[in-house]
Amino acid sequence: MKSLIGKSGPAGCSGVLRRIAMVFLLAAGLLAGQASQSRSEEERAADMKARVVALLGLKSGATAADVGCGDGFYTIPLAHSLGPSGRVYAEDISDGQLEKLKQRLAEDGLNNVEIIKGSVDDPKLPAAAVDGVLIGNAYHEMTAHEAMLNHVISSMRPGGVLVVMDGMWNDHESRSREEQVKFHELAPAIARSEVEKAGFEIVEVRDPFMERAPDRDGKSRWWAIIARKPAH
Repeated sequence: MKSLIGKSGPAGCSGVLRRIAMVFLLAAGLLAGQASQSRSEEERAADMKARVVALLGLKSGATAADVGCGDGFYTIPLAHSLGPSGRVYAEDISDGQLEKLKQRLAEDGLNNVEIIKGSVDDPKLPAAAVDGVLIGNAYHEMTAHEAMLNHVISSMRPGGVLVVMDGMWNDHESRSREEQVKFHELAPAIARSEVEKAGFEIVEVRDPFMERAPDRDGKSRWWAIIARKPAH
């Protein structure tokens, strides 16, 4: 009988095992790469949240509003930052987003956030009640921005801080406001003018505040305006 060792014996098994091992190594490498990329994205998101919340300069126990809060991307870290004695008014016009926020608050066990269903021209915040207001990546979506800013400044205590943070494609700044908004962006110069018109004092414009995303190859950036309600 002809020997079959060369096909199915030890040498053949060794080759099969090597191929299987290579498959497992490749799969492990892909998974490790995906995990590394995921961690990198999570780290960038965490860094962005921390940096944006820090712009408000609020201490534990303060009262803030997250206008256009969505599902709580900034609301959650802001609530943690202000602590149990602090308070956050989380406002949005989307029922779906606010429902997601409710779930996240329950999961995190946060009790210092009050959810407010606003309207397109009014965030419905209590008057003269907040120390700081954040409008993070939402200002460009506000069709009634003049009315919104007027309500925002009325909701703030004298000396309160407003932070408007948004994004911009670098080669779109010469376009009209309407055209920019179609791309879900807004030039900081336009926003600054509108914030000043509403009665705020500009403290600082950080442009760029940070790059928007690595995959945009430096062609866009986040910017931030820090403003203050006059003390008198």
